Amino acid sequence: MAKYPLIKTTLKDRLLGGHYAEGLPLPSEPQLAREFEVSRMTARRAIDELEREGYVYRVQGAGTFPTGKRFRQGMFRVRPFKEWARHPDHRTTVLRAMQIEATPEIAIVLQIQPGDPVIFIHRLRNAGDEALVIEKRYINAALVPSLLDHNLAVESIHETMISMGVPLQRVEQNLEAVNLRQEEAELLRVPLGTAAFLLRRTTYSGQKRASYVNYWVRGDRYAFQDTFEP
Repeated sequence: MAKYPLIKTTLKDRLLGGHYAEGLPLPSEPQLAREFEVSRMTARRAIDELEREGYVYRVQGAGTFPTGKRFRQGMFRVRPFKEWARHPDHRTTVLRAMQIEATPEIAIVLQIQPGDPVIFIHRLRNAGDEALVIEKRYINAALVPSLLDHNLAVESIHETMISMGVPLQRVEQNLEAVNLRQEEAELLRVPLGTAAFLLRRTTYSGQKRASYVNYWVRGDRYAFQDTFEP
């Protein structure tokens, strides 16, 4: 498993937390490679992705600089899967559904040990002939060992987990704009680098992290809407 996702996540947390001063360069790729005990190429890949997502910019001969903090604003809700699946023109394709061993990166996210069993689910949502949403989900398999016995093309994973005796009580989520990488662009059938929404969601059962999911959402086909009391 590549180590660059962990480097990217760590650097993003530092950038959002103001760890790096605006106007001053980040540590160089050789410095990051030494800090994280990886190759320079791995460190560069993490920086490349942060640049594509707008967190940093490069100045030739001077280094890599933070673009400034992103503002965190407001509330937003995402339509439940059961509502999506109810529409006659909507369908969901399960690209992969399998049990894997937790990598160090996933173990950190789910607060389990590397090598512990994790259920990985990769789905694609379509409306008619258009691919709209990619989902990559990681679930602590110890909580729902028989989840893969269900028809995940039509069943809500959230409701299925509840029916299996796993109370899901809290959700943390983050929405940001990104440029699609090759894999996601091909699945959504749009050009490489197309702007999209990336929704990251962590679901808790009590104090335990039960599920972590990334959704890549077509920015030209989706709008997020909410109603609340000011």
